[in-house]
Amino acid sequence: MMINFGGCYSTLMNSRQFPAPPFFTVAQRFSRMLPSASSLSITPAPIRVLVAGDHETLRLSLKTMLELDPRISVVGEAADDCEAIKMSRKLRPDVMLIDLDMRCCDNFEAVAEISQQHLASSIVALTIHDDDGERSLAKAAGVNLLLEKGVPYKQLIQAIRLAAANSQ
Repeated sequence: MMINFGGCYSTLMNSRQFPAPPFFTVAQRFSRMLPSASSLSITPAPIRVLVAGDHETLRLSLKTMLELDPRISVVGEAADDCEAIKMSRKLRPDVMLIDLDMRCCDNFEAVAEISQQHLASSIVALTIHDDDGERSLAKAAGVNLLLEKGVPYKQLIQAIRLAAANSQ
């Protein structure tokens, strides 16, 4: 008997003489071509960070330190508050790391705008001032974590990771 499969002809044979292979043998053949589940590792996307500060040396130092951690990617730099707003609007970082001591700017207003418009998922701020007034202004503006500028590298990385994790 002949059966037409879109122009191809196939002969049906007696199933007793030529038993059809079970379906799973085809799947087993293909499964040998694919990597095993244990060999696959899912790596999370890196934390996207925007660094804002008026001193180029500080921005470059922060960028260099942050990128030592493979789970962090610095996606941009901003030299003032206007550029920070514009860059965060464009890049939508997971975390914005901002220097609250920029000279030419009203940093709290910039942070408030970024926070209110959800331009960054989390905001981590660096400051040289360690007083209650600075903390309350930063919190009111929308800063998630406030760190002193002299914070050790490991604590800075932990703060970035914590801020990113809390924003999800």
